[in-house]
Amino acid sequence: MRYILAILITLSFLVVKPVLAEDFTLTHIGGLATQGKKFNQWWYEPQRVILKGTGSRGANIDVTLDGKFNVTKASVDNGAWKYDLGTLEIADHNVIVASGDQSYSFILTIGSAPPADMNSTKGGLPTAGGLLPLAGLITIAGVLIYFGFKKSEA
Repeated sequence: MRYILAILITLSFLVVKPVLAEDFTLTHIGGLATQGKKFNQWWYEPQRVILKGTGSRGANIDVTLDGKFNVTKASVDNGAWKYDLGTLEIADHNVIVASGDQSYSFILTIGSAPPADMNSTKGGLPTAGGLLPLAGLITIAGVLIYFGFKKSEA
């Protein structure tokens, strides 16, 4: 019976679905889809920029461009939001997008293409509850459960 209980507890950890580390995302910088990646710098050639993303339904989305703070509201229906930065001068701009305790800051370079040697595989959010850490925790839990139920022989 003890072994069955230990196995059931261990297997219950495998049923838990991985979730993204955060639900607040920046999905588009103008026509550029970010695909959930979080680079320290983005390059965008058109000077007209509209930020789009998702967040909690009805939440305030704080957008700071070069130290100027603005607020927009996420949709109550689906959590989608957008903020028009307007026409920006050709230069580097500091952008911070935040909602609640979650934030993302980056440099937005307007008027130039990204460097040719830029590796597009960097960035992005790790999945919370990844398989390797989860397997380690399950192993430790199984060992502790097994030895916790084992009777000591005296």
